Amino acid sequence: GVEHERQRLSLTELLRRANKAWHGVRLDQPDWSEHSHSLALAAELREAGLLEYLILNAYWEPLDFALPPLPGTTQWRRWIDTSLASPQDIVPWQTAPPVSGPTYRAGPRSVVVLFGDSADVTRP
Repeated sequence: GVEHERQRLSLTELLRRANKAWHGVRLDQPDWSEHSHSLALAAELREAGLLEYLILNAYWEPLDFALPPLPGTTQWRRWIDTSLASPQDIVPWQTAPPVSGPTYRAGPRSVVVLFGDSADVTRP
């Protein structure tokens, strides 16, 4: 109801509270140069029990991004990939397909959001 909506946090507040790590196509190696065309952000949203991985590929070709390892048996699941045709570009969380392998291929000029929803995530 209304109380639940009042307790929701803005994206800015969620990110402020999250444990974050910046990456590039390789883990822990973000490219901050003026010629960079890619960036990734891993965030642990402890209050929500979620791990999220945001991939931004502004390059004109696909890029393979290394994925951070997840705890236990948790798998990354693809929620958003703007390089895919609709309706696969954004799917309901409940039906988000698992990602297999240690990398994710982000299409040219695309945004990808992966998540891990796990009881293994440490909660405050």
